[in-house]
Amino acid sequence: MKEKQYRKVIHVHFLHNHRNYYFGSVVALFRRFTEEELDCSAAYLSHLLTEDGMHHITKKVLIIRSRLIT
Repeated sequence: MKEKQYRKVIHVHFLHNHRNYYFGSVVALFRRFTEEELDCSAAYLSHLLTEDGMHHITKKVLIIRSRLIT
């Protein structure tokens, strides 16, 4: 039986339009969106999202770190 592999996923949900985006890292997230769009900085998110299940919510977005099972 093949072992399952786990990959980190950063899930971004925009509250105003209910759009969802998925990224492999905080760096990739900030290549697509600005601090203003996300209402937080890359340094803050990198510090906050250190473990699966950690999340950050603002008036604009919900950002969750999780695992993708492949």
